[in-house]
Amino acid sequence: MSSEFLSGFGFDKDPFASTNAADEPTIDQYFVEPPFFPAVVGDPRTPKSNVVFAPRGGGKTAQKIMIEKKSAEPESNFLCISYDTFPIDSLPREKKVSVEFHLNNISRTLLIAILLEIEKGKIDPSQIDATDKMLLVQTSRELLGPLTSEKFKESISSIKSMDDIAYDLWKKYGGTITGLINAISAKYEFGKLENIAPDVKMASESIRFKFSSLVAFVRKIGFTSVYILVDRVDEITFTATDAERAFEFLESVLIDLPLLETPGVAFKFFLWDKVKEHYQAAGGRPDRLLEYTLNWSVDELEKVLQRRLESYSGGRVSRLDQLLADNQPYNMHKLVAYFAYGSPRDMVRICKKIIDEHTRTGRFTSKIEYRTIKSAIMAFSAERARELYGEHFSDIKKVDLLTFTISTLSNDVFRISQQAARSKVQKWQASGAVSKIGDVPNPGNRPQYLYGIVDPRLAVAAVSDVSLEEAVESFLVLCPHCQSLRIAAEGDITCPSCQGSFKAEDAATLADVIGIFAGSAQLDL
Repeated sequence: MSSEFLSGFGFDKDPFASTNAADEPTIDQYFVEPPFFPAVVGDPRTPKSNVVFAPRGGGKTAQKIMIEKKSAEPESNFLCISYDTFPIDSLPREKKVSVEFHLNNISRTLLIAILLEIEKGKIDPSQIDATDKMLLVQTSRELLGPLTSEKFKESISSIKSMDDIAYDLWKKYGGTITGLINAISAKYEFGKLENIAPDVKMASESIRFKFSSLVAFVRKIGFTSVYILVDRVDEITFTATDAERAFEFLESVLIDLPLLETPGVAFKFFLWDKVKEHYQAAGGRPDRLLEYTLNWSVDELEKVLQRRLESYSGGRVSRLDQLLADNQPYNMHKLVAYFAYGSPRDMVRICKKIIDEHTRTGRFTSKIEYRTIKSAIMAFSAERARELYGEHFSDIKKVDLLTFTISTLSNDVFRISQQAARSKVQKWQASGAVSKIGDVPNPGNRPQYLYGIVDPRLAVAAVSDVSLEEAVESFLVLCPHCQSLRIAAEGDITCPSCQGSFKAEDAATLADVIGIFAGSAQLDL
């Protein structure tokens, strides 16, 4: 039904059908570059490794995809490999995974990329000398081993510079690496490249040399460098809810500076922001491995939404408000950007919830009413709050306050010791649900810390009977120093983002910012 509704506005597809950048083939049409993106891409002629930290749904994979697409352009001259599928069935029992494990996987894909380049016939046989042949023969025997058709296909799909050509070659050789190897061996007189027995292991001290040798060969045959894009480390079963395990899985590579500075190579890491503290605690070197943190502003999110709408509607729709009835009390395009709370994925999810809520009965009006939007935003807020703060959500909901002290929790809410209450708050802080936002007088003693909910979705979901209007017009305020969205109704507040102080009652409310939507910006179709 959503497609029927959207088609009335000129959409050929649902712009909110997917929240996963990997499933969006036209993402380049509406991708909005973060300010640091050109630095992340860098210059392939002088490749540099770096790491991007971002929350889930913050756009990490979108950046990776854009680098992949750039590598496939005819004028680009770097070989791009994505390392985002991990053979966890062969993982060691230890939490910390060796650098050799990762290098074997990366080198295997790199070797297959080389073999495909050779098979394409674009390499003059004279470029491949006896030393090169020895390298390729030996690494083929050791790395390609008992490579199944499935694993071969996974490696093929990881070679982004070749795009569909690699898949065509996979089909050409019946999905087996043996067919490819035999063809190359016969054509270039490599000798036998047969696989070695599965139980024969490559010497750990040699994998680095073989990796750097393969990179050197890639450069010899015409590429300026090799980009290795590392993503989705937090999507493995044992890392999905554990940032420390996610870091431990990749630690051996992240802190191996000699590896990261291999000539001709750039490792580009796209990591969950919760991994950052573990990386720093382990001695991460931002002076050698440059770090970037992805934080989307409301203006940037509005632009992301605008481009997505324009792309899917052929330029007919540029603002969410164009899909809405004329009697909207707020600028809904901007309101959705605020409730996305820095996440492009959450913004898409909110819009999807709005469309689904409007069309779910099968009988719907030509434009969306405010009550539908209100219901959708409140429902999404409850859903997202449970997802993000699940194990703490019920306790925070019991508090039923936007701000509180340890004493309030101890004496009035849970009836527990102050130490037990403090322990709860520490866990809430660690989850990102609450933060210290000020102090309150405590006659005869030191002032007490004042804590407050940080996420606006959690605020409207956890405080009973609160309405969207009350939230927008009363306790969702903007820090006058950094303009970040804060939650407070009264009193002296310290902004968790910039540490600037202000009185809540003097700050502009979200309603002041999104305004009474006059309708003049609601363009005619």
